[in-house]
Amino acid sequence: MTPLFQHLDIITRSRNRSEVEVAAVKALHELIGASRTELHKVFLPPGDILAGLSVAVSGTDANTISHDDGFSWPEQTGSIENYPLLACCLAAKGPCLSSLPNGQQRCITLIRNQMHEPYGLLQIERDGAIDQTALDLIEGFSAILSNSLGMLEYSETDTLTRLLNRKTFDEYLINILANIPNPEDDTQALLHLPHRRHSHPEARNHWLGVMDIDKFKSINDRFGHLIGDEVLILVANLMRESFRAQDKLFRFGGEEFVALLRPAEFDHAIGTFERFRKRVEAFEFPQIGHVTVSIGFTQIKLGDTPSIILDAADEALYWAKEHGRNQCHAYEVLIEEGKLQRHATHVSDIELF
Repeated sequence: MTPLFQHLDIITRSRNRSEVEVAAVKALHELIGASRTELHKVFLPPGDILAGLSVAVSGTDANTISHDDGFSWPEQTGSIENYPLLACCLAAKGPCLSSLPNGQQRCITLIRNQMHEPYGLLQIERDGAIDQTALDLIEGFSAILSNSLGMLEYSETDTLTRLLNRKTFDEYLINILANIPNPEDDTQALLHLPHRRHSHPEARNHWLGVMDIDKFKSINDRFGHLIGDEVLILVANLMRESFRAQDKLFRFGGEEFVALLRPAEFDHAIGTFERFRKRVEAFEFPQIGHVTVSIGFTQIKLGDTPSIILDAADEALYWAKEHGRNQCHAYEVLIEEGKLQRHATHVSDIELF
């Protein structure tokens, strides 16, 4: 199989977003004879536009580096204002061409997701002019990458809320557990943490929260399932507004939602969950009025299994529901305060979800 078809095989077969991005960027780099090809991810948190280097391919040997673990911020993520060339292309309707002092030419083109929102920017540099043939190849591979990522997104999301689904949750959690650094290891390479956080060991901690809409069955019974579905959609929208761009948000089914928080200190984690709880409490739901959520969350630790983590968060959630609802509690705090008892766990070689 030729290198091009090897790349296309990965692009059309893989369910790993990072693998698809790397294969597409590398294929384009080799096909047009680029000296350097980069994919910069675009993020749209409220009030800002961020960009970060996700994939870089360089040289005739196509040396490839992925700077994106799919959870933490990609390398050099910052405001788009720090990258004027990328910002210019983001505002343009077509590819942006410019000449470099060394005689090379640069092309930057926008990749959109299936919602027609900016997903990323491809930056290609090569010796000599980037002619129409090269532009057609760039446009073609941009479309292939966009379509492939769209198919991944469709398979990863819940059809009602457009949050990530349970199957995708399993994959993310396994990836986190496989990459938790040992506390004795001072390196931060696996997480790509910003340098300003290196002095805070607790900032390495991922968190998992389980959120449940209080008395949701009564909403369905009183107002019908169409109104119940509208509540689920609105709660999902409030989740997107409350959590950070790199936090992963899931619907487990029914009225249960889950959030995987990227590395943060405890105070930041509980602040994030509380922000969501208060936002739901304050929101005026059409025809219903006010709705509340209960939340239980826990730290994801080295040596944990998915069932241990979910059980801990569920216990904290049940405690919140049994003691008044509309509350947010951390499993570790409830254990420390004697409100819950830590159960002995047996970890087998086989972990079932």
